[in-house]
Amino acid sequence: MSSLDAFLGEPRNVIVVGIRKDGRPHASPNWYGWDGERFYVSTTRGRAKYKIFSRDPRVELVFDDPEGFRYVALSGTVEILEDVRAELARFRAIREKHGRAVPADDQFAAELEADGRVLLAITPSGPRSTWTTFRFD
Repeated sequence: MSSLDAFLGEPRNVIVVGIRKDGRPHASPNWYGWDGERFYVSTTRGRAKYKIFSRDPRVELVFDDPEGFRYVALSGTVEILEDVRAELARFRAIREKHGRAVPADDQFAAELEADGRVLLAITPSGPRSTWTTFRFD
């Protein structure tokens, strides 16, 4: 496993940046999952991210480690996945990565649906060689 993969596999936040309707950036910290091809971020239909990415799929991501002075930044596009039950394993993986207990599937899906949860599936715009990284071998 590369040091970059190890870094992305650690429980940390990603800053998700989208473009508001008036052109201003919107940035928020989020937990995420990474499967080696796409990043996944859970949000709700009532949050700004949902409205922003429903209108404009362009995104910037920043993963920061202030103690190790490392970071990764990349551009990508967002696809909103709205079928909670089809994405349950990804929702579960995000929570487990960050040390949160997760109830049984039926209860978990019902809770996510009641919250109006969706999954942002983020595809990087280019290969890892195009990402901005600092302090990785």
